[in-house]
Amino acid sequence: MSSHLDRDPTRTLLPLDARIAALAVAPGRTWGVRDAVLGLLAVPASLLLPGLLLAVVDVPGAVLVVLASLLMCGLAALAVRRPARQSGGVSGALGFGLPRWSDAGTVLRWTVLLFVLQAVASVLVGLVVPALRGVAADNTSFLVGSPVVELVLVAVAAVVVAPVVEELLFRGLLLQGLMLRIGFWPAAVLSSVLFGVLHMASLDAGGAALAVATGVMGLGLCVLARRTGRLGPGIGVHAVRNALALMLVVLA
Repeated sequence: MSSHLDRDPTRTLLPLDARIAALAVAPGRTWGVRDAVLGLLAVPASLLLPGLLLAVVDVPGAVLVVLASLLMCGLAALAVRRPARQSGGVSGALGFGLPRWSDAGTVLRWTVLLFVLQAVASVLVGLVVPALRGVAADNTSFLVGSPVVELVLVAVAAVVVAPVVEELLFRGLLLQGLMLRIGFWPAAVLSSVLFGVLHMASLDAGGAALAVATGVMGLGLCVLARRTGRLGPGIGVHAVRNALALMLVVLA
């Protein structure tokens, strides 16, 4: 059985490519694109109930963030059950694991690298689309002036919960489920575009700028997952990025 992953048997595969190649021919494995799509749907589904709640009563933004995070945790757990059952657990199926102390250098380097890439992408997009020139890519401004308790709740959701769940869904289930069918780069671009779109805080220039910045970050995290074969380093980078964004809110 041949695939896009083994056209040249003499080529040394990157860690994620090697694991996907092994999964592609694993006996009894049936999970793939369908599970990737189900995992993707967990994100808008987790935003639906908080959105309906906000339409009925006036709820603090921090409460909505926490509620959405909890719902996403539950839906993500359901989405990865079949891959985990068929491929020796969530680690064997998706390379899932928390960051290690030995990942600290990688996390720091990739955090800086993604900052630079996002800045360059923002400038280039501003040159191509004048309406986005100088527009801030931000989805945390609603927290400015919030009570300390609300900021703590959002910090837990954004720095502890969201990086784990979103990496599991986007760089785990979605990226790798698509890789089993279409290869790394198409899967990485598609999952990153969706990652950016689903983080839009509004349907205006600010939301579009945020989608571009988040999509660039997502693509970088896909490359990191490919090079390491694990989700732990990406979780670390994601957590640091979210922590820095919240720190700017606190300073404001």
